[in-house]
Amino acid sequence: MLLPPAYKRLLIKFIGIITGALYGTLMRVVFNIPSKTENFSFSDLFSITFIWIVPLVIGITPMLFATRKQLSSILYRVLTPISSVLLFFIICLATRIEDVICILIITAPFMLCAAIGGVFFGKYVLNYRKRNGVMYSVFFIPIIAGIIEAQYISPSQTFTIHTSTIVRADPSIIWANIVRVNKIRKEEYNNGFFNFAGIPRPLYAQLNKDTLGGIRTGHFEEGLIFKETVNQWHRNQRVSFNIAVVPSSVRNTVFDKHVLTGAHFEFLNASYEIQRLGSNECRLHLTSSYKLNTKINSYASLWGNLMLSDFQNRLLDVIKNRCDKQ
Repeated sequence: MLLPPAYKRLLIKFIGIITGALYGTLMRVVFNIPSKTENFSFSDLFSITFIWIVPLVIGITPMLFATRKQLSSILYRVLTPISSVLLFFIICLATRIEDVICILIITAPFMLCAAIGGVFFGKYVLNYRKRNGVMYSVFFIPIIAGIIEAQYISPSQTFTIHTSTIVRADPSIIWANIVRVNKIRKEEYNNGFFNFAGIPRPLYAQLNKDTLGGIRTGHFEEGLIFKETVNQWHRNQRVSFNIAVVPSSVRNTVFDKHVLTGAHFEFLNASYEIQRLGSNECRLHLTSSYKLNTKINSYASLWGNLMLSDFQNRLLDVIKNRCDKQ
């Protein structure tokens, strides 16, 4: 069936943006395919190739369909690649191959690299437009880069987040509120941006015995559970836990499956320390550590640190408000 002239003109006008978005969607699927075997390996979503090179090609794609006049405009070479990325995000959310939090994490590199692709490569397109083999070979760059990058071992790095707050209460009262956490009411917990983006808030924590080796079970919204084993126990002073997610409790979301059950992110431990400042005033410290095993640890840790700091500060606020009232 032939398209009406009006639709045909519309398609021609936006064909570059649409093609760039569809290419990005295809790469999202390809890089999510498990492809590590004895004789062959390929990069995944937690790679330099997917985070930085794929959006570069998405940005170049609309330039292949642009006119000379369009390519002469810097504004066009910036906005059109960004439009492709935005359409790619919409497709990912509509098809549920990405969550809001995942889109949030990749927004900056995708927007930046797509714009770079348009601005710095767009002006060269006309010079090579007649050489189709050269022009369209750009689509294979992420595939080649993905194969090469997979040959290098991903570095493991440990990151530690520390937060604290002043609590006007006796150490024994603070201790009782940190080793076990009674159910947190909605009005007690101030949801932040990450909670609205899909990160579950804590609900309560149970401890089976007050000693080393005790199991503390942390419950979160939507059934997510963490098993926390006590490895340090100094009553009214310091308690520390090894942390592991309960696999059967992991939510059926893209973020949880990639982060909590994948091989790239691992919670290690968390500790509370009560530092007495005065007769009825203490500083409560909350420190946690996690490990990343990706080729983009520097970028991934920015988000890991932000999310964990946000979580710890909000949890400390709950504990502080409860203790101050006792």
